[in-house]
Amino acid sequence: MMISDFNGSTKKTAVPDANGLYDAVFSLSLKNILDENFFKDKIEKIPESFGSVEQYFGSFVLPLLEETRSELYSALETISTAPITTVVSLKSKKYKVRLYDVVVDNRWQNKSSSNHGKEPYESFPGDILILTDTKPETATDLLKVGRMCTFVSVLSKNEIGTTLKVKASKDIPVDDDSLKKSLFLIFLTNVTPIKRIFHSLHMSKNLKIVKEILFTDPGVDKRNCELGCVQKNKLFAPCLLSGLNDSQAKAVSTCLSRMHCNHKSSVDLIWGPPGTGKTKTVSILLFNLLKVMKCRTLVCAPTNVAITEVASRVLKLVKESFEGDAVRDILSCPSGDILLVGNKERLKIGAEIEEIFIDHRVKRLQECFGQQTGWKHHLDSMKAFLEGCVSHYHIFLQNELKKKEEMSNVNGIKKKKIDGSKLENKSFLEFVRESFKSSKTSLKKCLSVLFRHIPGNYISGNILQKVKSLSILLDSFEALLLKDNVASKELEVLFSHSVIDDLSQSSMNEKYLLHKKRSECHSALNILQNSFHQHDILKKKMGKKSLEDMCLQKASLIFCTVSSSYKLHSGKMEPFKFLVIDEAAQLKESETTIPLQLPGVQHAVLIGDENQLPAMVKSSVSDKAGFGRSLFERLSSLGHTKHLLNTQYRMHPSISSFPNSNFYRDQISDGPNVKKGSYRKNFLPGQMFGPYSFINIVGGKEDHENAGCSLRNMVEASAVVIIVQKLYKAWNGSKKKLSIGVVSPYNGQVVAIQQKLGRKYENRDGFSVRVKSVDGFQGSEEDIIIISTVRSNNGGSIGFLSKLQRVNVALTRARHCLWILGNERTLTRSNSVWGSLVRDAKYRRCFFNADEDKDLARAMAAPRSNVHEDKDLATRAIVAPKRNVAYSKADVEKLCFQLMAERNGSTRKKPVFSGDESLLDEELRQRLAALNFM
Repeated sequence: MMISDFNGSTKKTAVPDANGLYDAVFSLSLKNILDENFFKDKIEKIPESFGSVEQYFGSFVLPLLEETRSELYSALETISTAPITTVVSLKSKKYKVRLYDVVVDNRWQNKSSSNHGKEPYESFPGDILILTDTKPETATDLLKVGRMCTFVSVLSKNEIGTTLKVKASKDIPVDDDSLKKSLFLIFLTNVTPIKRIFHSLHMSKNLKIVKEILFTDPGVDKRNCELGCVQKNKLFAPCLLSGLNDSQAKAVSTCLSRMHCNHKSSVDLIWGPPGTGKTKTVSILLFNLLKVMKCRTLVCAPTNVAITEVASRVLKLVKESFEGDAVRDILSCPSGDILLVGNKERLKIGAEIEEIFIDHRVKRLQECFGQQTGWKHHLDSMKAFLEGCVSHYHIFLQNELKKKEEMSNVNGIKKKKIDGSKLENKSFLEFVRESFKSSKTSLKKCLSVLFRHIPGNYISGNILQKVKSLSILLDSFEALLLKDNVASKELEVLFSHSVIDDLSQSSMNEKYLLHKKRSECHSALNILQNSFHQHDILKKKMGKKSLEDMCLQKASLIFCTVSSSYKLHSGKMEPFKFLVIDEAAQLKESETTIPLQLPGVQHAVLIGDENQLPAMVKSSVSDKAGFGRSLFERLSSLGHTKHLLNTQYRMHPSISSFPNSNFYRDQISDGPNVKKGSYRKNFLPGQMFGPYSFINIVGGKEDHENAGCSLRNMVEASAVVIIVQKLYKAWNGSKKKLSIGVVSPYNGQVVAIQQKLGRKYENRDGFSVRVKSVDGFQGSEEDIIIISTVRSNNGGSIGFLSKLQRVNVALTRARHCLWILGNERTLTRSNSVWGSLVRDAKYRRCFFNADEDKDLARAMAAPRSNVHEDKDLATRAIVAPKRNVAYSKADVEKLCFQLMAERNGSTRKKPVFSGDESLLDEELRQRLAALNFM
C-alpha cells in the first residue's frame, strides 16, 4: 500500500488494509521521512463530528502515519548514538515476499540509548531498524550514493534474541556481492502502539459505542432512557455509595443505572478536576459493578502507573469487604474475579497487587493443579493419613531406626542389634499431632490459593460450603487432639480402627469423639473430592496456556492499559458489557477506538479532565490537525453532559483559589478538611513561605544547557536549592513526614536542579524531594510544591509555558504550600495566564521579592555571574595588561560582557565595543554591580 492511496482525504469510504502499516511506512523513502512537510498538504483537520463510521476512522489514518514519520525522524536525528549491532548472516524466507531471517551479534553497542539510558536495548516485535553497510554519524550519511539502506521491522525473534525474523521495505539481494561486506542493524523505534491503533482503525468490529460518538445531541433519546430506568435506579442502597459526596454519588449512580438499559448504548463523562476524589469515585463505581451488578467490565488507562493505582484501590475495597469473615483463613478474600494484565517490569508490580497480576495468578494456579502440589495430591494425602495414621507411625519408627543404624556404621561403632522399643522416639500422640498439623496446613494453603485465584463464576456456592465445612471439621479434630487428657497408647488403639467403623455404642466416652470427628473429616474429604472430580474445570489437567485463557475469559473485572487491550481482540473471549477508561482526557481519540470495539461493550464511562495535560503528539502537523485531542475533550466541546466532581480535598484554599477561578469557572468548592485551621502548615517562618506565594526572582537568566534545546535558569535553580535546605533544616528531628515536589516545565531546569541537589536527600526517612517536569507530576501530589518557571527575558517570551493545561497541572499538585519562583517582568509582559497569576498574587498580598529573604538574597548572588570568577577575569584582563590605562565604565561593562560570553561558551553575535549601553541586559548590570563598577 502506497501513501498515495490515501489521496490526502479523510472522507473516502475505502480504507487501507488493516495489516498495511508496514507497507505504508515502508513506502516512504528516507528523504520522505526527513521531510517535515511531507504530509503537510495531505492532512485535513479532524472534524468535531462525523457523517459516517468510514469518515470517522479515516480521519485519523494520515495523522497517525505522519506521527510515525515524526517518530522515525526523531530517531534518525540521534542515529549516531542508537543501538547498533553487526549482522552475522541474512537469509530470505522461501516463497515469502521480503521476509528474512537475520542472525545478529547479540553484543549491541550504545545498548542503553533506546530508552534514555534507563534499560539495555533488547529486540522486540514491532521494532523498526535500518539495515545498512555503514555506521552513520548523521542520517545524511545514509543518503550517499552506493550506500545500502533498507528499513526492516522485527516480526519475531528466538529466545536469546540473536535470530530475528524481519520484514524489509524492499528486496534485499542476498546473493549479491554487496553482502560480502559488513552489514549493520540500527534500532530506530518501536511501532507496536501505533500498529495497534492502525489496526483498530480498520477492524470495524463492535460499533455500538462508535456510532454513539460520531456526533452528540444530549437531548435525543437520553431523557426517555433515564425515565425508563428511574424506578430501577432506586434499588441502589445508600451503603453502596457510602463515603461519597453528593456529586460523586450522583456520577456513580447514573453510570450504574445504564446497566438496566439494554436497548441503547451509552457514553458517560465524569469530569474530575484535581483533588476531587476521581480515583475514589472510580473505585466505588468498579466495586459496585463487580460485587453488586455482577457485570463483566474492562478498565483501561493510558499509562501503567494510572492502571495500577486504580487496581490497587479496588482490590483494597474488596479486601475490606471480607474483613470479619469467620473462615477467611481458608477463603481469604477471593480475588479471582479481578485481573491485571500487562508487562510486569513496566507495571512495577508490588506486593500489594501481585495477587491479581495474571503471571503471578497463573503460576499459583499451576501449583494447585500440579501432580505433586495440587489439590488432588493434598486431599489424597490427608485421606491416607486419616485412614492409616497407625501404619504411618510404625513406618516412621522403622525409618528412624534405620537412620540410627546408618549413623552408627558411619561413626565406626560396632554394629549391635538395637532394640526399637528402647529408642527415645516421638510418641504416637506427638506424631499424629505434628503430622496432622502439617497435612492440614498444606491442604488449607492449597485450597486457599485455589479459591483466591480461580474466577468466582467457576465455583458454585455448594462447593464453597463444602470447603468451609471441611475447614471447620479439621479445626475441630485438631482441637480434640491437642487436649491434655488424650493418652498416646489409647489413641493408637482407637485409631487402629478403620475410619468407617461404627463405635457409636461408646460415644458417651470423650476419647471416642476423636474417632467420630476423624470419620467426619474423612467423609467430608471424600465429598469434596467427588465434587472436584465432577467439576468441568477442576477435573482437568490445566497447563499454563489453559489457565491463562481461563483467567482472561472468566474474570469479571480486567485492568490493562488502553494499548494492551488490543490483545483482548484475539482468541475466544467472554464479551464485556461495561468499559471504564480512567485518565481518558490524556488519550488520543484514535487510541480509544481499541477498547471501544471489543465484543459486547455497550456502555462506556470516560473519566478525566480536559483542563489537564493531553496526549503527547510529536508531529506539529498532526498536532495542528487535532490528532492529540481526546474523545473526552471532543464530546465535552459538543455539549455532551459531564458529571462534575465539584469538591476538592487536596489543596489549601489559598492554593485552589486561582486554578478554580481561571480554569473551572469557580465551580469547585473546598472540602471541609482543607478549610480546617489545622490544614494550614507553617513549614518555614515568614509570610513568604505561607500556603501560597509568588517569589519574584530578579537577575536570573534563561539559557540553553550545553547548547541543548531545553532552557534552564541557574539563579532560580539556586533559589530552589536554598529553600529545600531551609526546609530540611526546619524538618530535621521533627519525626513528621514531609514530601516536597520541585516542578519545572523545562527538562533542562529539572536536570540543573537535580545536579545541584545531588543525592543529599535520598533515603531520608520521612523527608522526600522529587524533581520532575510538569508532565512527570501529572496525577501526583506533595505537601509542598516549588515551581521554577525559568523564563526571564525582556520581551515577555514564555513559549509553551503559556499552555493553560500545563499551567493548571503545575498549580494543582500541592496540598499545603505552593511557592512559585519566577520573573515578574517577563511573566506580566507575556500576555498570558501567568500575567494574571502575578497580578492575582499582588492583589492577595502573596507577592514577594526573593531578596526579602536573606538566605535567598545570598544564594542568588553567586550563580548570577560566579562573582569572584568574573572579578578575577576583569582584574586580569584590565589591570594586568594595561595598568596605566584608565577605562571608562562603558568599557568595563563591554569587556565584562565579552569575558562572560567567552566563559559561558556563548555564540550570540553582539558587538563588544559599540558604545551602545542598551545591549547590556539586566543580568549583566547585576553582575557589574556585584563587581562595584556601577
